Amino acid sequence: TPTPPPSPTPKPLTFAEMNALYGPCVNLPTLMYHHIQPKEEATAKNQTALTVNPDTLRAHLQYLQAKSYTPITPLQLVAFFTSQTPLPSKPILLTFDDAYADFTTYAAPILQEFNFPATIFTPTGLVDNPDYLTWSDISNLAGTGLFYFANHTWSHKNIAGSPEVTQKEIGLADTQLQDHNLNPAKIFAYPYGLSNASDQTILQQFGYQLAFTTQPGRMLCAKLRLVLPRIRIGNSALSNYGF
Repeated sequence: TPTPPPSPTPKPLTFAEMNALYGPCVNLPTLMYHHIQPKEEATAKNQTALTVNPDTLRAHLQYLQAKSYTPITPLQLVAFFTSQTPLPSKPILLTFDDAYADFTTYAAPILQEFNFPATIFTPTGLVDNPDYLTWSDISNLAGTGLFYFANHTWSHKNIAGSPEVTQKEIGLADTQLQDHNLNPAKIFAYPYGLSNASDQTILQQFGYQLAFTTQPGRMLCAKLRLVLPRIRIGNSALSNYGF
C-alpha cells in the first residue's frame, strides 16, 4: 500500500484575511509575565522558571520605549473592539499573572518609573496568602491609576472541565473584584491558558469583554475577544522575541 502524502501545513491567515473574518483586528503584542524578583530569591523559592529579574524588566521597558511602543490598557482595547476607537501606531499590553507579592516590591516601582500601565490577573481567593498581594496592596496599586486588576478565577483552578467549577471560580472572583471596585471592564485570563466553548459561554453570561489565553500570537480580533493570544516573556532580551 503506497504511503499517503503528508497533509499540507495550513497557511497562516494574513492580517487582511483575519480582519475580514474576525475584525476589527490589531497587531498588539500582549506580554505575559509572572514573578519579578532577583535571581537569589527565585532560586530560594524554586521559582526561576517563572521569574524575570528586575533589571531585565527595566531593560525590557527601556527597549520598548526606545522602539516607540506605546503601552495601552485593556479598556483601550475594549474601546477599539466595540467602537473602533483608534489605538496608537505601535501599541503594547503588559500583563502579570497571579498577583504575586513581588509585584509590589519589584515590578510596580519600575513600571511607575516608566509610567507604563499593566494588568494584573488576580486569583482572588489567594489574595492575603503568603507570597501573594494583599487587598491593601491591591487597593494602593489600583489607586495609582496605572494598574488594572482583572479576574484570574478564585483559586487558580483549571476551568477547562466542569461548567459548575467554571461558574463558581469565575463568579466568586467576579464578586470579590466588584466588592473592591475593581475590574469594571470585565477582563479575564484563563489559568494555565486552558479554555473551551463552555468557559466562553459562562464568561459571556457574566458580561466579560476580553479573555486571554497563553496561546502565542500578536493579532487580537474582536470576534475572538474571549480567546486572545499572549507572548510568554522570559528572562532574556525582548529582541529575542522579534520586537
